[in-house]
Amino acid sequence: MKKITFFTGLLFTAIFSINAQINKPPRLLVGIVVDQMREDFLLRYYDQYSNDGFKRLVNQGTLCRNVQFNYTPTITAVGHASIYAGTAPKYHGIIGNSWYNRNSKKVVYCVTDSTEKIVGNENISVGVSPRNLLTTNISDELKIATNKKSKVISLSTKDRAAVLTAGHMADGAFWLDLTTGNYVTSTFYMDKLPEWLVQFNNQKLAFKYLEKEWNLLKPIESYPNCLNDDNNYEEILNGKQRPTFPYNLKELTPLNNPYFEVLNRSPFSNSLLADLAIHILKNTDMGKDQTTDMLNICFSATDPVGHTYGPLSLEINDTYLRLDLEIARVLKALDEYVGKDNYTLFLTADHGVGENPQYLIDNKVPAGSLDEKLIYEGAVQYLNQKLGNSQWIVAYRNDQFYFDHELIEKNKLALNNVQDMLAAFLLTQNGIAETYTAWQLMQNEYTGSLAAKLQMGFNFKLSGDVRYLMQPGWYANMGVGATHNTAYMYDSHVPVIFYGKGVAQGVSYEYHTITDVAPTVSTLLNIKFPSATSGKPITEIFKKP
Repeated sequence: MKKITFFTGLLFTAIFSINAQINKPPRLLVGIVVDQMREDFLLRYYDQYSNDGFKRLVNQGTLCRNVQFNYTPTITAVGHASIYAGTAPKYHGIIGNSWYNRNSKKVVYCVTDSTEKIVGNENISVGVSPRNLLTTNISDELKIATNKKSKVISLSTKDRAAVLTAGHMADGAFWLDLTTGNYVTSTFYMDKLPEWLVQFNNQKLAFKYLEKEWNLLKPIESYPNCLNDDNNYEEILNGKQRPTFPYNLKELTPLNNPYFEVLNRSPFSNSLLADLAIHILKNTDMGKDQTTDMLNICFSATDPVGHTYGPLSLEINDTYLRLDLEIARVLKALDEYVGKDNYTLFLTADHGVGENPQYLIDNKVPAGSLDEKLIYEGAVQYLNQKLGNSQWIVAYRNDQFYFDHELIEKNKLALNNVQDMLAAFLLTQNGIAETYTAWQLMQNEYTGSLAAKLQMGFNFKLSGDVRYLMQPGWYANMGVGATHNTAYMYDSHVPVIFYGKGVAQGVSYEYHTITDVAPTVSTLLNIKFPSATSGKPITEIFKKP
């Protein structure tokens, strides 16, 4: 009996120990994705931030400083899909914002779906859906785990960000219609807008933001790491003589299309999105019971502002300072309506951004702008010279060429030989560093190199025949402003922060890939990983019992 009692005690002790190490899931999981947020932006502007936004997340949560995208291209749709699916385009199938479809012989947009319609704007004839996303994501897995009892909502200014984070089973994905200023959705999710969204749209807040003037939030001397306000590396909006503060949104709006494009290229579209997120927390039952819900907030203003003015501009610095205040507002609302100990939050970015190539050139740094029109025309001319005049190339998209496979077969040519031929030609072009054929990417296994990132972005069925990587500092068709989409660190290094219930305090310098975010969230929620997960949990973030 003593032995039985002893071993029973050991068993209960072991069970108690295991239970103590398994965190109880939060009532609400909040995912925040900031569009075009390079890792250094978090610390570059750190002294300028308030104590209640980014600093609160960093000081009270876990900041992961060495997270990389393990694929290319680093662009919006691919980033949001990869973060939430826990895997790369090779498996989830979102290989760009758009790509060439061999079956329809057309370029397709990542979330366009002709079988659906837009709910909230009858003038848009074609709807959207997540059907091109070939895997589940964490939003789907939460719905599956709770037998659809969890509520999942995704918000963004961009349709692709909202849809690809919402996944296939969400209660709704909502984004800003730039023609009306209202948030809309798709018939994939519902046939009419929920009452809480109708109430929000009826406030016409987008129009109210257009009454604002965008000026610097702080005195100009508070922005020490920026170029002069008036410089030659920034795009000039219609209605402006120079790219300088202030920006009178009311005056500029009629001169730029669509109607809310000026709002889109200002920090106030983030403010509007935060308004909507807070409205949901206040007017719905999300996070109010013991079943975990999920709210995804994709702040997009940083991307169009970054594209227009670049990462060294006063405009992007000010946009981040204002985003910091919006995050502080969202955190305050979470504390009030959900409870400080009842939610977990993660924040990351869909990609980074590079410097303006001309700025680098002017400062004696190697860089350049690749003329895609010349590259395409040169490729066509070269293949015609080698193989005879015909339309060998049917599409050129996302730094890759698509061949007419039927034409190549009809002419009794070996597809891999034609691929090798164009790959060799492209290497002779200025600005192109490396080329890879579909045959190489299918047959070889690359590790620890830029080729490995390219391979993880290559989908056997959807990608093209020849892919190239540009040299560091190079982008396609670049004049003013800035962009992204390469495999280099400035585009692939982003911050990751976990905060709230179940999360430890600290900083991690361990290497992780962006595909580690989804399995980390899944572990926090005690649900299974998304179906094609290739990442692993970031163990440093978990609070010890």
